[in-house]
Amino acid sequence: MMNWQKLLSPARLGTKHSSVGTFGRSDFHKDYDRIIFSSAFRRLQRKTQVHPLPENDNIHTRLTHSLEVSCVARSMGLMVGHRLAEKQHLPDHVEADHLAAIVQAAALAHDIGNPPFGHAGEYAIRQWFAEADAKFLAPLTEGERADLLTFEGNAQGFRLLTNKRTGLHDGGMRLTYATLASFIKYPWTAINSPFPEKRKFGAFQQEVPMLAQVAEVTGLLERGQHCYARHPLVYLVEAADDICYALIDIEDGIELELVDFQVFENLIMPCIQDVPAEYHREASITRKMNFLRGRIMTGLLAAISDAFLAHEEHLLAGELTGDLLAYVDGPYNDMILAAKAFSEQQIILNRRKVQIEVGAFACIEVLLDTFCRAALELHQARGESDLSYRTARVRELIGRDDMPVGGRLYSLYLAILDYISGMTDDFAARLTRDIGGSQGR
Repeated sequence: MMNWQKLLSPARLGTKHSSVGTFGRSDFHKDYDRIIFSSAFRRLQRKTQVHPLPENDNIHTRLTHSLEVSCVARSMGLMVGHRLAEKQHLPDHVEADHLAAIVQAAALAHDIGNPPFGHAGEYAIRQWFAEADAKFLAPLTEGERADLLTFEGNAQGFRLLTNKRTGLHDGGMRLTYATLASFIKYPWTAINSPFPEKRKFGAFQQEVPMLAQVAEVTGLLERGQHCYARHPLVYLVEAADDICYALIDIEDGIELELVDFQVFENLIMPCIQDVPAEYHREASITRKMNFLRGRIMTGLLAAISDAFLAHEEHLLAGELTGDLLAYVDGPYNDMILAAKAFSEQQIILNRRKVQIEVGAFACIEVLLDTFCRAALELHQARGESDLSYRTARVRELIGRDDMPVGGRLYSLYLAILDYISGMTDDFAARLTRDIGGSQGR
């Protein structure tokens, strides 16, 4: 059985510091600050959320999506925190708003490891390694190959938050263990996943020691080798993401004139009572959407918080199956499922989006083909004199320290994926054009 005393640990990865912090700005609040001031978070402003980056500035990017998810998560965390405090289930060092800060920080970072071009970027990376010549994967272990063949933005995010490249010291951003555990949506490796068909995991082989450390400090239940039960607060982060993903995508579709407002209204209305007469007299679709969003959020957050408290024992036992929305009373779960289904059928398959995603595959393929050939050459080289001019240039581009001569091939690949995943859509497209031009000369 997990317990809140360990689950809400204020200790930081990479340091022995373990105080909650000064009044008004706990260490959990500092986690949020560290993430939002990071360059990796800033670059989300030029990364695709669902719709390809358009000229319409009202459309969500990964950055605006992440900010909105963090706001929704914070509200749920605060509601749950107060309810747990009333039941005297929180440790003495933890206040209700600390839970809000933990969930808010974890939600803010939930997409920080995603590569350019949205999920198309993930699929493109997987496909390149799946179709690559055997020589590119032969030197790797089974677990290392699984990392590449099922590349996951969640695992890349955990690597980014904890890797020394993001800070001067071990532990990367040095976030609290509570925030890191709440961030890890899939606390297992690719090769040890309890749900291999879903192709979801939370840590690469290189980060296994840190995954184990986070699990040990926060008391996550071990379910197998390098496989743990989820931290209960993960369910709030996941619910916040699902809400924003389902509803805001349709709002963007309306803004882009891909979806009729009536679709959004028909989805939401069954969950709303006491619609004022002013709503029906209102002509502005934007104002109507704002009203409906506000009403549905209020009801959803309360219902999800109720579900969390009702199933607290199952959450602490690591026994809750599925997502938290499935346990919400009323029509909310059906509404979210219907919204997701509509998005997948009518928005995600939009012709313009499909065209951009095909281009994304071509872009990622060019980058990986260039960089991974250089990695293989670096791995096999005995000294710098063995390197071709092109590989030497790639090494300078990605970083000499990250691409050592004779380095482990797996580590070289991870450095390449760090570099590519950190790119914005614009930069990836521009670099691809530059590389493509040099290949043609």
